[in-house]
Order: sequence, then structure tokens, then C-alpha cells
Amino acid sequence: MHVCMVTPHMPPEQAANALLPSVLARELARTGHRTTFLTHPAAGSPQSTLGKTVYVTRRGRGPLARSPLGAVSTATRFGVAAARAFRGVDLVHLHSNGFIIDVVGWMAARMARPSVVTLYGTDIWHFDPARHGRFAAVVRGAAQRVFYSRALRERAVELGLATPDAPVIYAPVDEMFQARADAERAAIRRSLGVDGPLVLTVKRLHPVAGYEDLLKAFAIIAPRVPDARLFVAGGGELRADLERQAEAAGIASRVRFLGLVNHHDLPRYYTAADLFVLPSRLESWGTVMLEALACGTRVVATATAGAREALGFFDDDLRLTAVGEPEALAVAVERALGEPRRASERTLERIASTFRPAGCARAYRAIYDAVLEQKQGKDT
Repeated sequence: MHVCMVTPHMPPEQAANALLPSVLARELARTGHRTTFLTHPAAGSPQSTLGKTVYVTRRGRGPLARSPLGAVSTATRFGVAAARAFRGVDLVHLHSNGFIIDVVGWMAARMARPSVVTLYGTDIWHFDPARHGRFAAVVRGAAQRVFYSRALRERAVELGLATPDAPVIYAPVDEMFQARADAERAAIRRSLGVDGPLVLTVKRLHPVAGYEDLLKAFAIIAPRVPDARLFVAGGGELRADLERQAEAAGIASRVRFLGLVNHHDLPRYYTAADLFVLPSRLESWGTVMLEALACGTRVVATATAGAREALGFFDDDLRLTAVGEPEALAVAVERALGEPRRASERTLERIASTFRPAGCARAYRAIYDAVLEQKQGKDT
């Protein structure tokens, strides 16, 4: 089997629709299958070692690029790239949304390549029928639609973009995220300069992440837990604003903005932390929560749709609090820090049995096989 992964993002970017295609390609390669990537170049992005990569530059945001002429020009570039990437390909796997998905999804239909589309979150939560007609046509025209969570699928059904039996495949938690022995954890904490309670969060610095609420909550906690520290991992447009907020609240010396942390370095931070906090205002699932749990670190999260769904799997070590309420978040975090312990064996076993890459890849492989079998039946 030869699959073309089409995604707006690739590592070193850490978006979910950057990580999943890479994980699937790695797992497919282990069972003798091929992958081609069609994507936009990312700053510092190396050529993938998991298959051929066809890069095509983004549409751009200038007036010309956003004009009808610019759209036609960009669509032509994307179409030429798709024709190149599709050579020898059996199936096209589209990830999330964007102009590249609109164009390449249309091309897949014209070139008789069956497509599977994975929907991640904002592509559905922010769907506008009046503005996203092309995307809707791609989603409805796909041979199969796969969702990151049941809550996301339910919303897509309400929008007429999916049927209630569409599959849900949760994001995989890479094997590098593992709980460490106490001695190794202590050494990691020393290497990071951590000697007191450490609260960690990992997400792009974007309004939907709820970081303003987390900083307000930490400002409430700080006087009561004087040796606590907060590490914020992630890059984004809000960094300067958040740094100013921390300074104004008098907690700047207690908060460390780490910037974008390499994905392979994240296990050290998860392991070092005493508590992981995800203060999102909107979340379809929240893979970072599971990565933290896999490293043995308990989680406090706001009660988004994804976190409520995750609670059904991890009620031992996941605590929820109200969205957009810093005072309630502060209470939940302080209470969790007052009960120092690592994640339970039940949590670690659940991740190992249900959320590792091999299982995720098997589920997608079953979908690929069914789609290709269906196409073969139509062709004969």
C-alpha cells in the first residue's frame, strides 16, 4: 500500500496534524507500506526520512494572494504538486483543513484516488457553512471521515458533515513518553533546576489555550505555595502579552517561558513536573494530557469536551475544573499539589493498552483496507 499524507503542518511543528501523519508513516513503514507527504515547508523542517516529501509554499496573506487571481494561482500550484505526489499512490489521507486540503481533496476525486480525512478540532468547532463550502465538499466526498473524539464527531453530525457511525481514533501517545524511576526523575529535576513543586503546561501560546486564566490562577496560588514554579512550553503570538501579565502579577520570577520545546525533549519536562495543567477554552481531546499521564504526572484540566471525554479513561489521575474561571482553577491546582503522588498503575496500563502508536496505526490500516476494497469492488 502507498499512502499520500496531505497536511498543512509537519514536524518540528507540534500541531496534532503534524504529529499524527508522521506517526502513521513510521508505523506503516514497519509493516512494509510506503508513504508520500504533501505539505507546506516549516521553518527548520528536515526532509522526512519516512518517505518522499513534496513541499508547496502556502497561499500567503497579502491582498494579491487573497484575491480571486491569487486563489487561482495558488490552486494551480497545489494541483501540480498533488499530481506529482499522487504518482503510484493508492490512497490519500487528508489531515484537518486549509486551502491545501480543499484543493488536494478536489484533485484526489478527479484523479480517482480514494480519500480518508481526519478531523482534529477547530476544523469542526469553527466550521461555517457560508464560508467553508469547499471544505464541506471535501469532507462529504471522502470515502471515510475519522474523528479525534466522540464529541467532535457529534458536532460534525449536527453540521451534516458525518454520520453517527463514523470512526473515532484517539491520538497516539508515543512510546518515548514513559514513567521513570524515582532516581531518574530526581536527576532530571536537578538538571532542569527544579527543587520544589513544578506545574507544567504545553500548548501553543494562543487565546484558545487559556493561558491568561492559568497565570491568574498561579498568581492566586503563589503566595500560598511559595516554592511552586510554573513552566510554560510552547511558542506563539501571545508570548509578549503573557510575559507582561506575569510581570504585572508579580510572578515573573516564578514562571519560565520555555518557548517551543522539541517534541523529543518533552518527556523530560513531563517527568520533572508534579502536575500538568491544561487550561484550554476549547479542546477536542488534548493529547498533551495523555503524554503527561504516560510520564507519570497527574493532570488538572478545564472541562472542555475533550477533557470530559478523557475523564472516562483516566478518572484516577485527571481532575476537571470550570472553563474560564481562574479562581476555580487555582483551587484545583493547589489541592492537587497538596496531594503529591504519581499517576496510578491503572492509568499507565490504560495508556499502554489503548493509546500507543501501534494500535492507532492498526485502526487506520483497517480503514485504509476497507476503503481500497470498496474501490476495487466499484472498479470491477
